Amino acid sequence: MNQIKINGIRLNKNYLQVTQEEFDRHYTSGMLLYQALQSKSINLVFMALNTLGDRSFISGAIASRHLKNVLNQDGNWACKRDICTLSIYPHHYRFRLLGGLLSLLGQQKISFWHMVSSKAMLTFVVDQQNCDAFIELLSSNFDLPKSHVPFEQEENDELTKFLKKKYPETRATYVEEKIKTYGITLETDLTLNAYRFSFDQLAGFGRELQSIDDSENSEDKFFHTCAHLISPENIRLFLLTGKSPGFTEGQTCPAELLSFHGPHFGDRHSIISRALNCLSKKSIPVLQAACTGSSIGIILAQGKGEAAKQALTDVFENP
Repeated sequence: MNQIKINGIRLNKNYLQVTQEEFDRHYTSGMLLYQALQSKSINLVFMALNTLGDRSFISGAIASRHLKNVLNQDGNWACKRDICTLSIYPHHYRFRLLGGLLSLLGQQKISFWHMVSSKAMLTFVVDQQNCDAFIELLSSNFDLPKSHVPFEQEENDELTKFLKKKYPETRATYVEEKIKTYGITLETDLTLNAYRFSFDQLAGFGRELQSIDDSENSEDKFFHTCAHLISPENIRLFLLTGKSPGFTEGQTCPAELLSFHGPHFGDRHSIISRALNCLSKKSIPVLQAACTGSSIGIILAQGKGEAAKQALTDVFENP
């Protein structure tokens, strides 16, 4: 493909992936993964939730220093060590970029656990042993600034202590009564497309997405995407679109997208937990949810968005 310009790659190493399978989809019994981590003041740097298809799960990435807390946790949790998150930015919701990336991953059969889009980034959860191959694929096939090297965020205990002392809003234990956001957005009249691909099929689907006219028309953009590995050779992919742009149709359902982002979300626990708890209290079912960095996206069944947006105003500021 012709190289697509991106501004950078962000890399975070040495995380744990914690996954809760087959949880209560009605949120009526037991403590959910994000609630348990909130109770222990453990920050989720990434989270993906899915209630669709034959596999419901909540999966999150947390700092490796919390391993002992996770191993001692009661419940159906699976823990995987030595994972990293890789993000490219920006994606501008373009099919050309997403399609090119999926095509490359399919061709080279580079495996990943999860992929999620946020407002600015496409974020992947990857085994650390695949990290170099992933970076090489991105660096070789995308147009990056000449001075670019993957920006690797590392924890600096001395700096962290200073910031938490000077700026209380960065403390993991600090949660204000009303959490500040830069705005809560609701997109309606959308279609959630669901697919199951082998890597070879993923490459073909990626090429199909690339062929869509890259215009400024909003109908030629996606609104959200996520994917997860369901076996060593198969990937489940979801793509939230407006009117069908003409690519291969999978299973579809009408949906709405509630999203927001704000300051310091990546530095504090409980943001995604508090958002999902708000919806649970109002008995609003969630199809999918994702948290990456400072952005949160929640996919709801058609007609549930306005009630969900109103429910969030109890805890979140919407300027």
